[in-house]
Amino acid sequence: MLDAHCHISFKKFNRDREEVIARAAGLGISMVDSAVSVYTALRSLELSSIYDNIHTSIGVHPYRAPSMPRDIIEEIKKIASGGDIVAVGEIGLDYHLKHKGEKQESVFREFLSLAVELSLPAVIHCREAEKEAFEILLELEVEKALFHCYSGSISLAERILEEGYSISLATNLCYSGHQRKLAESLPIKSIILETDSPYLSPVKQIKRNEPAFIEESVKVIEEIKGEDNRKIKEITERNTGKFYAI
Repeated sequence: MLDAHCHISFKKFNRDREEVIARAAGLGISMVDSAVSVYTALRSLELSSIYDNIHTSIGVHPYRAPSMPRDIIEEIKKIASGGDIVAVGEIGLDYHLKHKGEKQESVFREFLSLAVELSLPAVIHCREAEKEAFEILLELEVEKALFHCYSGSISLAERILEEGYSISLATNLCYSGHQRKLAESLPIKSIILETDSPYLSPVKQIKRNEPAFIEESVKVIEEIKGEDNRKIKEITERNTGKFYAI
């Protein structure tokens, strides 16, 4: 399987990162590690050079947009020229807290333009800003984008898929009624799964999420769709692999 979006490079995994990666590998799980800063980008690239089951996506989280180093765009271009990244992201808009503003949008547009220039897919963070992010993608004629950890409306999800973009469901699918309704409404041929670990653990007794827990989402999809567990893994892995071209 492929965990479409996680943060294995984050500090929360410093204590036992090797064990976490090994647990995923033991279950046949690969992952796309999404860097959100220069620091995590460098760590992610190092990890992907060591472990066969790790791929790297590089961007700047919208919360970090105001303090983004001005040379990061050129740095990412250099890295991409070596074929070491599979996507630009995570990037986007976040209107959940007091982080609205022109800076978020201008940085988002800059990274989307970079994704287009590099012919790479974009991984979008758009909490409480799904419609705004969608409209910017259309305006800039971005061809390939993933709305990661999507939590918007079903009607907008349908429009997103109609435009050829992708949606991923995180492991909060295991306890969120809204996420479950989204899974019910989406055709299985369009479903991409992610953990967004270390966040959104589906296991009540364990606060920190990890890529191996994507198995819990598969169980929920199996229940909802009435499909064989193995078939769900094959389909969602194919969907994710196609998006990232891996």
